[in-house]
Amino acid sequence: MANRKKKKITKKQKEQRTKLISTGVVLLLVFFMGLFLGENKQSDLSLSGKIEQFKEELITIFQAEEKEEVDKTKNQETTIRFLDANQGSATLIQAKDGTTILIDSGRYEDKDKKIIQQLDEYVGTGGTIDLLVFTHNDSDHIGYGDLIINYYDVKEVWMNGNDATSKIYERVLDAVDASNAIYTEPKTGEKHQIGPFQIDVLSPNDQSDNDQNDDSIVTKITVNQVSGLFSGDASQNIEKEIVESGADVTADFILMGHHGSDTSTSEEWVLASQPEFAIFSAGENNSYGHPGEEAIDRLRKQAIPIYGTIDNGTITVTIHEDGTYSIQTEKGENPDEDGA
Repeated sequence: MANRKKKKITKKQKEQRTKLISTGVVLLLVFFMGLFLGENKQSDLSLSGKIEQFKEELITIFQAEEKEEVDKTKNQETTIRFLDANQGSATLIQAKDGTTILIDSGRYEDKDKKIIQQLDEYVGTGGTIDLLVFTHNDSDHIGYGDLIINYYDVKEVWMNGNDATSKIYERVLDAVDASNAIYTEPKTGEKHQIGPFQIDVLSPNDQSDNDQNDDSIVTKITVNQVSGLFSGDASQNIEKEIVESGADVTADFILMGHHGSDTSTSEEWVLASQPEFAIFSAGENNSYGHPGEEAIDRLRKQAIPIYGTIDNGTITVTIHEDGTYSIQTEKGENPDEDGA
């Protein structure tokens, strides 16, 4: 089994370092060329003037590049697909500019490797996944994660840092180790900007109980002023800790914790997040009884619409540039619900 990678410098940091080195080299070349071409000193611009002009041109170029980079964070249409992963979980988030985030990768027992077929359709064979988040290391959340890392251009991988004993976990770690992906173990309070997506890490903190479910990576992801909560299999105890920490968990939608289990999606979590709709990912006739009746009732009590992959298949939420959204389902009722 491979050892987990230490965090590497980001692509952005590499680009900034390259720019600085390139700038220094160019300025030195201009300076020495000016020294050797002394006969040009009587030209319209002095050597110092030329260097100053060149510096201003570089500044203009860098400012334009920075502006372009900032513009990537502006509002743009985004598609969130809660993939039909049977008794597993996988959420694919894609912005119009191509920025792609995948949260979890379904269940390993799927012999048809449906997750790979879905990614081929929506990402493209061998396409780029900017961020792959494994909320925790249970096999129904990291299934075929190794194939995803091998088959696609994965830029960064998040894991909770808790070891597991399964073969699929070992394969995922080996795949990460063999890839060029950045490996990160995010912690409570961190904020990340991935393209147009603002990601707030709500859990886990450094006080881990080495419990896979409760150490799930819990995030709030915002784009176009629309936010969603993704809590893996975190229990009501973790939801309570997050709420009591004072973190802003208000969200337009939530992915119900632990596949809609009664042990998650507490009343406190629902009241604090105030979602306009909720989604659960679970397999038909599963042996776990997901979703739980109590969890469903807690949402219905607040008149919150619920969508599930059992009845609806893949659920697609399109977030428009103006901050409104629409919902479409692969099967069952397709209300094409609009929200603001």
